[in-house]
Amino acid sequence: MPKVNKAHKKRNPVALSAILRKGGVHEKSRKAKRQKQKSELRKTISKAMATYRGHSFVWVLSIY
Repeated sequence: MPKVNKAHKKRNPVALSAILRKGGVHEKSRKAKRQKQKSELRKTISKAMATYRGHSFVWVLSIY
């Protein structure tokens, strides 16, 4: 038995444009970007401290 195609229901053009307006490229929030920078800084400092134990912290930072 073949399927009978029904006519499509007309959509509200105002609501449709609102749905389309929210699309686009998704970016990280400022908060997420700051958290990532802080995390990278902590990793760098931790790595430097582990590598140069016993040396002055100022001397370690001057290398980077």
